[in-house]
Amino acid sequence: MYNGKAAEAELKVLLNSSTSGNVFQDNDLLRHNLVVFRGGENALQVLPPLVDVIPEARLNLVIYYLKNDQTNDAYNLIKDMECVVPKEYILKAVVHAVIGQNTEQKEHLRIAQNFFQMVGASPSECDTIPGRQCMAQCFFILKQFDDVLVYLKSIRPYFIQDDDFNWNFGLAFAAAKDYKEAEEALLQI
Repeated sequence: MYNGKAAEAELKVLLNSSTSGNVFQDNDLLRHNLVVFRGGENALQVLPPLVDVIPEARLNLVIYYLKNDQTNDAYNLIKDMECVVPKEYILKAVVHAVIGQNTEQKEHLRIAQNFFQMVGASPSECDTIPGRQCMAQCFFILKQFDDVLVYLKSIRPYFIQDDDFNWNFGLAFAAAKDYKEAEEALLQI
């Protein structure tokens, strides 16, 4: 699906064809997905009881906390999680990066850098968009901005209209002292 509204419309077909009660309230996965499709609406009511039932509920609750500047809650939820798949490593890296950046704690930045590098350098992820984003973030933390640009340039066609991408692209150019390109990237926002 392209967006949450389109996905939710597909779920409404299921609701309309159901003859037994409220399908959304009776099904944990559907309630979880509705929170995601609605951009986190009702996340604090729906997701906490599902954290140990639906693995993605933990990840989506962490994302909700990050989006709402509740970094400590995000950290507490993910700190003891044993990562298995790349998205788990990436999310754990993001939480550590945010904490490290907000508190200037180098240990959190080091952990984030290691997780980003682990995903970005892995054979299964190195040529994927998330893998390249991870390597860019790894080099951002290491302040190796020429390397950041190598990775961001390789995925730029997929993010031309993305403000967050253009912000990072512009900052990397500025840090690499390419002010003309930095200005062009930042003006795209």
